[in-house]
Amino acid sequence: MSGCLRVALCLSALIAALPIVNASAEEKKSASSPARAKQSPVVHETIRVSATRGSFLPATASSATKTSTPLELTPQNITVITQERMSVLNARSLSEAVRYAAGVSDYGSKDDPRGYFGTIRGFTPDIYLDGTRAPDASTSQSFSIEPWGLEEMDVLRGASSALYGSGQLGGIINAVSKRPHPDQVNEIDFQTGSYGRVQGAVDVGGALNARKTLLWRFNGLIRKSDTYARNIKNNEIYVAPSLSWRPDEKTNLTLLTSFEQLDAGSTAQFLPAVGTVLPSRWGRIARNFLSSDADYDVYSKRQVAVGYSVVRHILPNWTVTQNMRYAHLDVLYRFVTTSSLSADKQSINRTALNQQGNYNNVTLDTRSAVTFRTGAIHHEILTGVDFRSDFLANRRGQRAAPALNLYAPVYRAITWPVYGSTSSTNETETDTGVYAQEQANWQRWYLTLSGRGDFTQSMTVNNLNGGRTPQNNNAFTGRVGLVYQSTIGLNPYVSYATSFQPQVGTTFGGTAFVPTTGKQIEAGIKYKPVHPLRGIDNFMLTADFFNLVQDNVLTADPSNSSFSVQTGRQRTRGFEFEGVGRLPYRIDFIASFTYQDPRVLRSTVAAQIGQRPVAIPSHMASLFLKRDVAFSTLWQAGLGAGMRYTGNTAGSIPLTFSVPSQLVWDLQAHIDRGRTRIQFNGTNIANRRYVAMCTRDVACAWAPGRAVFVTLSQRW
Repeated sequence: MSGCLRVALCLSALIAALPIVNASAEEKKSASSPARAKQSPVVHETIRVSATRGSFLPATASSATKTSTPLELTPQNITVITQERMSVLNARSLSEAVRYAAGVSDYGSKDDPRGYFGTIRGFTPDIYLDGTRAPDASTSQSFSIEPWGLEEMDVLRGASSALYGSGQLGGIINAVSKRPHPDQVNEIDFQTGSYGRVQGAVDVGGALNARKTLLWRFNGLIRKSDTYARNIKNNEIYVAPSLSWRPDEKTNLTLLTSFEQLDAGSTAQFLPAVGTVLPSRWGRIARNFLSSDADYDVYSKRQVAVGYSVVRHILPNWTVTQNMRYAHLDVLYRFVTTSSLSADKQSINRTALNQQGNYNNVTLDTRSAVTFRTGAIHHEILTGVDFRSDFLANRRGQRAAPALNLYAPVYRAITWPVYGSTSSTNETETDTGVYAQEQANWQRWYLTLSGRGDFTQSMTVNNLNGGRTPQNNNAFTGRVGLVYQSTIGLNPYVSYATSFQPQVGTTFGGTAFVPTTGKQIEAGIKYKPVHPLRGIDNFMLTADFFNLVQDNVLTADPSNSSFSVQTGRQRTRGFEFEGVGRLPYRIDFIASFTYQDPRVLRSTVAAQIGQRPVAIPSHMASLFLKRDVAFSTLWQAGLGAGMRYTGNTAGSIPLTFSVPSQLVWDLQAHIDRGRTRIQFNGTNIANRRYVAMCTRDVACAWAPGRAVFVTLSQRW
């Protein structure tokens, strides 16, 4: 298959070499014919930066193809989470924003200020911001994504390496920053509620001159809050000013900046299965139990990002786009983790960790999009060069901490580990990718061919022993997808895609790891009514089958437990369904169902073969309904309710116990007077007590109980 993709790329490159002037002439001819113009729209913008207010469903999804392609014509299952959807659901974190999306697990609704802990199709997703990779040294040391600063979030399921380069097989989440608009609607919010939460947020902007060629926008948020876990804070200061210069209709230069200061902690208090999932003669462990230490814990993150996006329409059918960002991240992280359970199962043995990370990241993506016709075929050729440079200085110390009784805790002083005594490394990595894509439309057939060559280099320096580990990995990845657009809006599609992910490190013998590779087959159908149906608006259904296989997965070295080898293989196959839109009687809905079967197919540990990986559910379902009622031109109210079901998960591998399934109810209500709104949101409204997830017998975490919030907002 990869050979076919290389041939397709060569053909695309030859087509792209056609003279631009001839292409422009073709576009002018097509514009003179209404029928042909309908089939050959001139698409300029390649990153959509606004969401339709009042709608859960946008018209296009640019992240999947890096072009403005309609959702129903994209050969991939995509969820676009609009700003309106985040606002209605009161998405306070990335984890909460992606709820109700098919195939996405947020590890049992376990909110964690450190970062996103979850999966897409059984694999940890990569996080992107404005189309380029966000810093991600580890999940707990990743770049924070603040929903208040976003226009939308795109969930791309499956392999995306053909356009985005190295990454996981399951998919990516791309966040799109708010940007200046000439029709800016200003907003100020005040929120309070559970955990002593007090938060203020502002989103203002406008024009700096009469011609509206200079536009500005400022997003800011300040929060003081606890969490459901005792002594764990979620305090934040976030500011994101931006400036756009539009000297003419062909040019748009936007400067994007942000700063965030997060003082929080780990809500993933590591508890044993006995006393949470399994019964204990001592009773149940308290839901807000602190397995760490109030006097020792610190999670302090400072991050800054400065970048720009420039779009230039060189010709009516030719657009060049460049996105650049520099990001810096400082993390200080001290906590006490559970290492084992005592013999009497009443106390836990603990380890104190002292970690610091310093992360610098530079990304640059430059691409060109050309549209033209050759006979009856309409083409859109995308070519680009993507560069990423990462530097990470990581220091870690650890030592034994006093044991802690789970049912009558007495916290004793923690002796600090020596800074950088366990590990002290400097890692540098660069990734340069060259990609091309052909989107061809003939009659009602839409063909997408994508391919990318990546050239990665990395160097890991061990400051403790002076060791240096260089690695060089090159890879070709691709995608081919085909969609048929029927006259009734029922569009079947099929696609095949590959992925790769470099693995930093070596085996016990000093052999450098090779990249993890993956392949995916997906077939599905999308339904979006061609003609308006009575009472139905902004409506689309998607259903698909998928099969993902990943090779060269790191597994434990059977001879040296502190090292890994690459003999693993993991597979996920399943079915997804998702619906979003407006039903008759003005009922807005979001619905999803997921069945997936993740399995370990190959491992050095024989007992793991055929097992289900931990914390990944086989079944998920969700439904959210909302109805607004207008009492007059001034007064309006609305009520919404949702349920989220997550099936049982494996608590350990090999399987020794399972984490029970979960059913959680959410509630939303609001009342508006003009542009003033009071909104109520409640999650786990029935206050169900359940375990969010377990990754081993001493690493379980309670899910949050009932949480309610009230938001007062004013727009003008």
